[in-house]
Amino acid sequence: MPATDVTVPRDEWRDRARARATSFVPPLRSPRTRSDLVQILKAVLAAVLAWYVAAHLLGLTESFMAPWTAMLTVHATVYRSFTRGGQVVLASLAGILLAYLAVEFVGQSPAALGVALLVGMLLGRLRPIRDEGSTVATTALFVVTAGQAEQGPVLLDRVVCTGVGVALGIIVNFVVLAPLDDRLARQEVDALRTQLGELLRDMADALRGDGEVDPLAWLRRSRRAEDRVGRARELLRHTREARRGNPRRRSRQLDPVAYETLLLRIDEGIAQARAIARTVQHSPVEPARWDEDFCEVWTRLLCDLGERVADPEAGLPSLRPRLNSLTQQMSREDLPEVEWPVYGALINSTRSIINILDEVLTRPQE
Repeated sequence: MPATDVTVPRDEWRDRARARATSFVPPLRSPRTRSDLVQILKAVLAAVLAWYVAAHLLGLTESFMAPWTAMLTVHATVYRSFTRGGQVVLASLAGILLAYLAVEFVGQSPAALGVALLVGMLLGRLRPIRDEGSTVATTALFVVTAGQAEQGPVLLDRVVCTGVGVALGIIVNFVVLAPLDDRLARQEVDALRTQLGELLRDMADALRGDGEVDPLAWLRRSRRAEDRVGRARELLRHTREARRGNPRRRSRQLDPVAYETLLLRIDEGIAQARAIARTVQHSPVEPARWDEDFCEVWTRLLCDLGERVADPEAGLPSLRPRLNSLTQQMSREDLPEVEWPVYGALINSTRSIINILDEVLTRPQE
């Protein structure tokens, strides 16, 4: 058998190599990437300022603590910088006090270190400092191993450095472009709505004979959409938190509450789309043998419904009158007993999506 020539053209190979290389680099145009870069730069700025103030302006001997705590304090939201900064201070104080007590009662020995670490890790599980629980044991470890547990001035120096670092971390995060980026949440919710609309349109096209009727594939798509609902909910929670204590909170007009309501309606719509897929899957009559009048009217309605879900601002009128007309049209005594439950289930699921959509006619105002 002659060998098959699988030589890849040089230009194609170069394009593949370039695509593979760039896939490791996050796109700079992404809001998430830009937000992360800004936070990194602010953490660096806060650390440098904290070290300069502690070492050069105040002349503190434990000045390395200031940039460390400053970096720990610069978080993705101003509110979290305040709360986590307070936890860093409490955890550091607890670690210093714990190291002092351990050496005072046990002596400067490995046993003191073991006691300090054990108690520090247990204290780190307490709710007020749980997010920074490891700082208790870490601070105690540094103090005991450096032999500073009985050096009062050094311990005070460390406390002051911690306070300087936390304060500058909060100030930098508050003053320099306080984090408030709601674009990710907005994009995720809008993408979910588009995803639901495309699923409804694809189902309608397949049932009209323009594609493969595959309820299992529709169910898989609905499950992937549900997974995305969780991510969107987390982004909205982050957006709500980012507005707390943020001087830029009035510069954005996204309403997290309205978007959370919209996300809830989308989630309900996904559940109803899954119900349609399961009705088709378990139908005793193949879709090709459904009543022609019902199939033609209902699939056209489902397709238009998908269009309206994906783009509610397109100006399409409510589909409820058309569904009511179809319901009256199918209220016939001559329908076979094995068919009318299928039509009824499809109509009910469609009605639920229409009701959900009519509650949220347009995207929340930005």
